[in-house]
Amino acid sequence: MIGRLAIQMSNIEGALSRVLGLVERRGFRLQAVAMSPCDEGSALTVDVEMKDAGRSFDVLALQLGRLREVRTVSFSTAAGEAMS
Repeated sequence: MIGRLAIQMSNIEGALSRVLGLVERRGFRLQAVAMSPCDEGSALTVDVEMKDAGRSFDVLALQLGRLREVRTVSFSTAAGEAMS
């Protein structure tokens, strides 16, 4: 299954590396990454694919939200389900 993560984050040193590294370590393949500036940092959009059916977008979003540089995380699946 493929999903899209929308992440608002601070521009601190190593932030992008930590976010993308966590996504890969949690069993997701990066399909596309786009980053743009926003009012208080950056808006990051990441398309990911589960490596196997045992993975959960919900758990990934919670884990990303625990990173100190991440302000908000939401995701939607290819089927259009939006979740925060």
